[in-house]
Amino acid sequence: MRASGRLLLFAALAMSGGCADAGPDRDATESGRRYTEWFYGQDFDRLWARFSPEMKRTFPTAAELARFAGETVTELGAEQGDVEEQVSRQDTVTVYSRTASFARSRERMLVEWTLGRDGSVTGFVIRPARDTAGTS
Repeated sequence: MRASGRLLLFAALAMSGGCADAGPDRDATESGRRYTEWFYGQDFDRLWARFSPEMKRTFPTAAELARFAGETVTELGAEQGDVEEQVSRQDTVTVYSRTASFARSRERMLVEWTLGRDGSVTGFVIRPARDTAGTS
């Protein structure tokens, strides 16, 4: 998959995300679902507006985010079938995780949003879900 380099950069961004506490799990789930919907719908202006200052240093404009991430969305195709969701706290960050199948991917993918206290995006990962086996 040509998107593998982009996927790894997203993983690095999540690891460097902010360290603020997040609100209740319900709020994190709602935010994660909303950000995922915007990502799939390529609504990068709205998504970029929720990025933390650290994420905006990596993607200085919504147009740069769109150039980088838009191709990944197109390559995966539509999300389909059952979705597994989870919210966890890791150290001082809240992570919304979503595992799903996609029309143009042979394997399930993991979509994760790292969220700051205010619901801002401090990190984002999309990669094959098989890489998460045994890490819980």
